[in-house]
Amino acid sequence: MKLINSIIAAALLAMPSLFALPMPDKADLLATNTIKAVYMGTQERPCMFRTALCPNRCGHAAKVAAFQVIENESYSKPGKYGDGKAEAGSVVMVDVKNETPGQDEAVNKLISTLTPGDTVRMTQEHYYGDFGGCMSPFRPITKIEKLGEKAPAPEVQPEQHPVMPIMRRVR
Repeated sequence: MKLINSIIAAALLAMPSLFALPMPDKADLLATNTIKAVYMGTQERPCMFRTALCPNRCGHAAKVAAFQVIENESYSKPGKYGDGKAEAGSVVMVDVKNETPGQDEAVNKLISTLTPGDTVRMTQEHYYGDFGGCMSPFRPITKIEKLGEKAPAPEVQPEQHPVMPIMRRVR
C-alpha cells in the first residue's frame, strides 16, 4: 500500500511540469484567431486552493496579460470543436508566468515591453494535445507583433472568483 501511495504522490508532483513542455507530438488544431488588440495591462492571479497540491506545488497561480480585441482579422475552425471567433470588445488573456506548449519565449519578452494602450496583432491557436496519456487543451500565442498605434487602454478589472458554498441550510 505504501508503494502505491508513493507512486501516486510522485505522479501528482510531476503534474505541474506537464504544462512546461514543448508542443506535443500529437496535437489537434481546433481553432485559430488572428486579432488586432489593445494591451490592457498585466495582473497577478493567485492560486484558488482547489487541489491537494495547492498552493505551493500546483502551478495554478498565474501572471496574465490582458488584451481587448479591436477586430478579428482571420478566424478558422477546422473541426466541430474549438474556441469561437474572438469578437470586438472581448478580452484575451495570456499567461506570461507559466510556460505554454508551442508558445515561444519571444512572445513573453515582447509582452513585457508593452505599455497599456499599445496595439498588437497576434495569432492564438487552440489545440487539444496528448501529454503522455493526459489529453488537455492549450492555447499558445504563435505570432505577435507590436503595431505603431496607441489606443486608450481600458482598465483591467480583477476577475471575481465566487467561493462555492459547500453546504447550505435548507429551511
